[in-house]
Amino acid sequence: MHDAPAHRQKLARLPAPGATGLARVACRCGAKAGEAMDARVIAIVLFVSAPFVVLLGCIALFPKLCRRWGWLKRNYRGVVVPYGYGVIWWAFCTVLYAELAWMSAPETRSLSLAFLVSAFGFGLLGWIDDLWGDPASKGLRGHLRALRQGRITTGLMKAVGGLAVSLIAAWLLQGGWATLPGGLTIALMANAMNLLDMRPGRAVSVFLALSVVVVFYLLFSGQALTAAMLGFLMAAALLLRRHDASGEAMMGDVGSNLLGGVLGVSLVAGLPLWAQVVVLALLVALHIAAERVSLSRWIEDTPWARRLDRLTGVR
Repeated sequence: MHDAPAHRQKLARLPAPGATGLARVACRCGAKAGEAMDARVIAIVLFVSAPFVVLLGCIALFPKLCRRWGWLKRNYRGVVVPYGYGVIWWAFCTVLYAELAWMSAPETRSLSLAFLVSAFGFGLLGWIDDLWGDPASKGLRGHLRALRQGRITTGLMKAVGGLAVSLIAAWLLQGGWATLPGGLTIALMANAMNLLDMRPGRAVSVFLALSVVVVFYLLFSGQALTAAMLGFLMAAALLLRRHDASGEAMMGDVGSNLLGGVLGVSLVAGLPLWAQVVVLALLVALHIAAERVSLSRWIEDTPWARRLDRLTGVR
């Protein structure tokens, strides 16, 4: 009589028929779900961190690559320094903007693609000019003179290719007849940074100063995504600015053209058409002046400009 309850308790503790198999299946399914979740988390972390890994990796490897492959050039003081460090920004922006374009919503994909086209295109054209350019042919007149002599310079290729890149980016942003002023604004902004890159720290400092104003405008006008895309490049530029400002390295055309191209895209994406035309007029005036007189000479001869210029880097 007393054994019956104990017997029933033992029976209660026994698993129901098939319960052991179901438990094992549930455990396996749970383990697989956990593994899948872990894999997704790892993939997301790798995806998000990839541009920054590229940025830091390129910064670490660039000095060694310069020595190994001869990416060296005499600066305006005659000192041999690593040349073309703007390729670091090129790699960073290409990966970053490609990821943003891939994951963007349909309504913002054109914006991401415009940044990608500009960064990759201007960076590539600038790098080609850095590697194989002829220093004897400078300025638009120099490239046209070489063309009349039957030579196509990398600088002319960069100018024509840069205009094509700019028009594609502007078409992605606004389309229609507004593509023309937008494209010219992007192209001339890219070349303006190239004109400024004649002394340590000058171009990158002007880029950062202008970008701060543009980012504030974009944020206050509700264009946070455009501000963020420009802000990422600002952070990367700030990270390397001291090397440029101290004269320890030169960004090259790959850097100056990329900075100007991305800034130009930000302006075209954020400004109304009438404001783009105003910016375009200012850029045209700058280029006309630069064909007539050296910007570096004008800065040296103008006291207030010289004082500001001294703040950007060594002289």
